[in-house]
Amino acid sequence: MSNQTTAPQARKRRRKRKHPVLHFIKTCINTCVTIFFFFYLGTTAYKYAPYIFSFVNEHRTANISEQLEVPQEYPKEFLELLEKNEEAKDFVLNYQNRESYMYDEIDLSTELAGEKVPLLMQWDKRWGYNSYGKSCIGLSGCGPTCLTMAYLYFTGDDTMNPRSMATFCEKNGYYTTGGTSWSLWTEGVSQLGLTGATISLSESTMESYLDGGSLIICSMKPGDFTTTGHFILIYDYDENGFLVNDPNRKSTSSQQWDYNTLSHQIKNLWALSY
Repeated sequence: MSNQTTAPQARKRRRKRKHPVLHFIKTCINTCVTIFFFFYLGTTAYKYAPYIFSFVNEHRTANISEQLEVPQEYPKEFLELLEKNEEAKDFVLNYQNRESYMYDEIDLSTELAGEKVPLLMQWDKRWGYNSYGKSCIGLSGCGPTCLTMAYLYFTGDDTMNPRSMATFCEKNGYYTTGGTSWSLWTEGVSQLGLTGATISLSESTMESYLDGGSLIICSMKPGDFTTTGHFILIYDYDENGFLVNDPNRKSTSSQQWDYNTLSHQIKNLWALSY
């Protein structure tokens, strides 16, 4: 019994040691095939990633649209806004009634009742459907909306609103294909009786300008406030952080933001005064 058991084991061990060169070649071939497969897979994924993400995003947007019974003829950009920001739901759902808002008079007396900088949403139905360049204020009008908030705070002149401010920006060349030109915050504001200056990204500098009565406009990178580009307004600070008016979300405007969280998201900033 002992001989019957050990003989096959010996043969098995001899088979394992057989053809070392052939084994090496097979290993190299398998390794090359594996590397090629993953390289091809990665290259293909990189090539088609935009299409994949687009398909997924459209599928998610379609699901939200179906849940809310949004008509299919609504512009894709409005559906994407709804996907990114549920606060704009009423604005999106009323798209088919936009004509009833686009030419109505705008009353901002309620917003001017307090002493704080008024918080205005770019997608407010009172002006959000009105055009801003090739888009509309609700989708691309963060710049005019921020400037309106600052202008109202400094002057109290409620004849200027995001609709009229968007018209001002367009007529004077401050609208670009990318949104609102940075020159609005220096050259443009001077035409409205305000003073604007680029300031350094520094916590002490920002606090100093706010202490002096200025408001700060920030151009934002993708982060907590945007996935592309955006303008927000900073109007005060305390030991808990900076106070902001985000024209796209009330939720982000209700929070306080510490400098470290804000600073890495800021492209540029300007101090506005009157």
